[in-house]
Amino acid sequence: MGEIIVGAIALAFPIAITEEVWTLNRELPVRRILWISLSSIVVISWFGYYLYYRSSLRKNWRDFLKRIGTIYFLTLFISALILASIDKLHLFTEPIVAIKRAIIVAFAASFAATAVDSLR
Repeated sequence: MGEIIVGAIALAFPIAITEEVWTLNRELPVRRILWISLSSIVVISWFGYYLYYRSSLRKNWRDFLKRIGTIYFLTLFISALILASIDKLHLFTEPIVAIKRAIIVAFAASFAATAVDSLR
């Protein structure tokens, strides 16, 4: 799990501090944000499948789903934590904007988290 956190932080922080991310989430509709989230999960799943489970998915499908869920939700949490630390996650005043912002940051950060996780 430490590898996932390090990978997520490595890419989430540089992305979270950009003004483009702060404004992009206001312009994109929710359905686009959902596509961004879904595409992250698909890429993480594809990478995890080919790296770890290609020959043993039938007997390890629960571990596969657990790994994918852990990577994505931990990355989303790290992204939200970084945004909160720089006062750009207004969860109580603008919850939709806050969630959209965290998903945009988590998009790239999840790939870094997956890559670093694969190094162990």
